[in-house]
Amino acid sequence: MSFTVTTEPRENRQLAVTIAVSSERVDQELRKAAAKLASQYRIPGFRKGKAPYHIVVQQIGLPNLYSEFIDELGQELFREAIVLEKIEPYAQSSLENIQLEPLTYQMVVPLEPEVKLGDYRSLRVEEDPVAIDPVAVEERIKRYQGEYSSWQEVTRPAQYQDLLSVNVRSVIAPEQEGAEETVVLDEENWEITLDEANPMEPAGFDRELLGMCSNEEKQFVVKWPENTKSIYAGKEAQFQVRVNSVKAYERPELNDAFAQMVGPDFQTMADLEHSIEESLEEETRKNSQDRYLNKVLDTLIEKSELNYPPVVVEDQLDSMLQTLERNLRRYGIENLESFLRQSHQNPEEYREQMRPEAVKQAQRNLILSEVIKQEGIEATAEEIEQHLRQLLGVSPGEEIPEQAAATATMLRAGAGRNMIVSQILVEKASTFLQTLARTSDTAASDTD
Repeated sequence: MSFTVTTEPRENRQLAVTIAVSSERVDQELRKAAAKLASQYRIPGFRKGKAPYHIVVQQIGLPNLYSEFIDELGQELFREAIVLEKIEPYAQSSLENIQLEPLTYQMVVPLEPEVKLGDYRSLRVEEDPVAIDPVAVEERIKRYQGEYSSWQEVTRPAQYQDLLSVNVRSVIAPEQEGAEETVVLDEENWEITLDEANPMEPAGFDRELLGMCSNEEKQFVVKWPENTKSIYAGKEAQFQVRVNSVKAYERPELNDAFAQMVGPDFQTMADLEHSIEESLEEETRKNSQDRYLNKVLDTLIEKSELNYPPVVVEDQLDSMLQTLERNLRRYGIENLESFLRQSHQNPEEYREQMRPEAVKQAQRNLILSEVIKQEGIEATAEEIEQHLRQLLGVSPGEEIPEQAAATATMLRAGAGRNMIVSQILVEKASTFLQTLARTSDTAASDTD
């Protein structure tokens, strides 16, 4: 045999595989590489492809000969080695080291995770009560109110938080006779929000606008404080202002007319409030179910033994980041890199921040997979078709629209079908565990 294989188990379900290549095989590969390169490059004193091996080595160098075959040979020998040793990699293996003298490849192979489930049939987990926070209803109404709020022109005098459209010209008189005045501002239809907490410069400018009405004009002088960082520190300017309009941000009154504005199904505020309560109840129930499932799985994790390679968590991290990136695109953010750049976050540090949650989710997935295996949970053809229709938004018995036919065909075979089957199995295993965990001790003893 042209190589030998030694293996050594490592912690976390990994296997170190060392492939030592025989000197005869190495010599054979070196000579093949030399012949190939000799036919491509002119070596002084010889026609292409006619230079002896030792001359090619002198001219091109052993490292360059090795580089011609070392990667391809390693992949070939690794494929043969895992068959020879009956190794079943769980995921892609990694090259840890290459040694040239003698030629040796050191690989690390992730193995199938091992899960020893605790006694899940006697698992009992208390479920938290589902309750709607009354404040949440008020907050949802306020959110609707905010969506239908807008700037409305008013005839009253301007006050803080109003939006003003003004024409303003501000000049600083020349310090020497005959010099030109300094124009500080010369704007038309300039929109200003009067904000008491964040006044505009120079200090006092906002206060001069307070109390002005639409179409009113005013002249005044304002001086920049001496200690300001402005280039106009200590100087005073003459302002000429005309207010074109005054607008207030007005929220609609919470009455039946507002409810009708939110949607045609609501005739009264009571209708809207009832709909919000139902929606929040459904959301709360869904969130409560998700939390309860995680609570059940985490309880079972504590009772179980899990041994898995690091790639399990890395794959989970990749999946979580891909999901995040898809969600970001819905909000108009190009990709995760843009999001991290805008929020001044380091990609590696952000990934590490997500690791604890990825570990939890990876372990939960391993538990569910083992339950599916031990309970022999399967997905029927009817369940697959029903799930497919749910994904397409097609009701049972309804014909699949022509525009969705291609998608339906894709989902019925290959990776699409596998995805649906996986979702069904996880749902059934999750329901199975939750049902067991909710069962009272009395009911459990009656069924045993």
